Amino acid sequence: MAATTEPGAAAFPVPSLAERLFALARMQGYEARIVGGAVRDWLASLPIGDIDMAVAVPIDAFADACRADGLRVIETGLSHGTVTVLSPTRLDGARLDGASPDWGGPIEVTQTRVDLETDGRHAVVGFSDDWKADALRRDFTINAIYIDADGQIDDPLGGIADLEAGILRFAGTAAQRVEEDALRMLRYCRFLPRFGSAGIDPDAAAALRDAAGTAAHLSGERVAAECRRLFGMNDGVAGMRLLQDTGIAAHALGVMLELEHLDHLADKAGFDAGIDPFHAWIVRLAALTAPGRAPVLAQRLRLSRQDSRLFAGLDSDDPAQTAALLTGPGWQQGAYVMVRDQLPPAAMLVVAAARCGRAADPDHLATLASWRPPEFPLAAADLLSHGVDKGPRLGEMLRAAEAHWVEQDFAPSRQDLIDFAMTPG
Repeated sequence: MAATTEPGAAAFPVPSLAERLFALARMQGYEARIVGGAVRDWLASLPIGDIDMAVAVPIDAFADACRADGLRVIETGLSHGTVTVLSPTRLDGARLDGASPDWGGPIEVTQTRVDLETDGRHAVVGFSDDWKADALRRDFTINAIYIDADGQIDDPLGGIADLEAGILRFAGTAAQRVEEDALRMLRYCRFLPRFGSAGIDPDAAAALRDAAGTAAHLSGERVAAECRRLFGMNDGVAGMRLLQDTGIAAHALGVMLELEHLDHLADKAGFDAGIDPFHAWIVRLAALTAPGRAPVLAQRLRLSRQDSRLFAGLDSDDPAQTAALLTGPGWQQGAYVMVRDQLPPAAMLVVAAARCGRAADPDHLATLASWRPPEFPLAAADLLSHGVDKGPRLGEMLRAAEAHWVEQDFAPSRQDLIDFAMTPG
C-alpha cells in the first residue's frame, strides 16, 4: 500500500454492500478496493455518488463468488471486465446517502485490468493484478485513488496532490489515454470547471486538439450523456470554452458553439428560478448555437422525441421577436401560446435573449416560470349544443375563438366566445 494520507477525521462512509464485497474478496483470497468518483468526491468534501470498486481477480470468478453468496449480479460490461452487483434486498437504483448504512447498491465492480487493443471507441481488456497498471489505464489521476477494506488510501499517480492543487491531468500519457477512448476528451471538458481551477494542463490541451477529429466517431448517446452533465452545470463555462476552442464541439456535436453568447446567459439565480433542472442542458446548448441547428443536434445526439421537440421549440428563427413577445406589456399572451404548445416561456426567453446578445432579467424569468395561464373557457360541447356538427369546422371555430380570446387579453367570457364563434364571417 502506498500513501496513507488522511483527508480528515471522518472515515470514508463504506455502505453495507461494499463491506460485504470487501469481506467476500478477502475470504476468496484476493483484494478489493473502492475507486473513482466516490473517493475523489469524498476527498474534495463533495457529496458522494455511486460507488465503484475494483477487484484483483478475473471478473468471471468474482461474479460467481457474488452469486454463490446470494448477491444479484448483472453482466453490464462483462467483455470489459465489469459487472454490477446489487444486494438481494435492494434492487432499485438508489444512490448513496452517507447517513444510510443500509444502502444496497448498485455497485459497479471491475477487475484490475490493462487495455490490450483500442480503437478510440471500444477496448479489448485483459486481467492484470497490478494495481498501478490498473491506475494508469484510468482517465484522470484524481479518479485513480483507491481505498481498501481497512480504510487505507493508495494514490499511485499523485491524484490527491492534483486534487488539492486544482490540477486536472490524464493518468499517464494524455495522448494515449485519448487514443484509447475519445470520450475522455469530453470528460476532460466536463471535469475541468470543477477540478481544474489551476487551468488547462498543457499536455491535455495538446492531446485534445490533436485528437479532436476522432470525436466524430463517438456514438450520439455517449456524447449526449457528457453534454447533459457539462451543459447542465451552472459553472461549466471553462469546459464549454475548451470544447469549442480545441475543435471538439465541431466534431462531437456537428456544430460550432457561439461562445459570445456565454456572457449573456442568465445568471445562476435567474437560471435556477426559471429553468427546469432536467432540461437545463438543452436550454444552454440551444443558447450557444446558431438558429436552425436544432435538427442537426437532435439527430447527432439521438435525442428523445420529447427533447427533440423542446430543442426545436427553443430554436427560434427570429430570437429578437421571441424576446420582444415575452418581455413586452402583453407578454402573457405570448407565454400562453407557448405553454399551450408545451414550451417553457422562461427557457424560450433565456435562449432568445442570449442569441440577441443580452441577458434576460432574472426577476422576469422567475415570473415567467411561476405564471399559470388562465383556462380557455370555451369547449367543443358548447358549440355542439348550438348546432355545430363534429368535424374540421368545429376545430377551426375553436381555434379562432381561442386566438380572439388571447388577443383580447383573456377577457371574453364563455358566452362572448360562443357569440363570436357563431357569428358568420
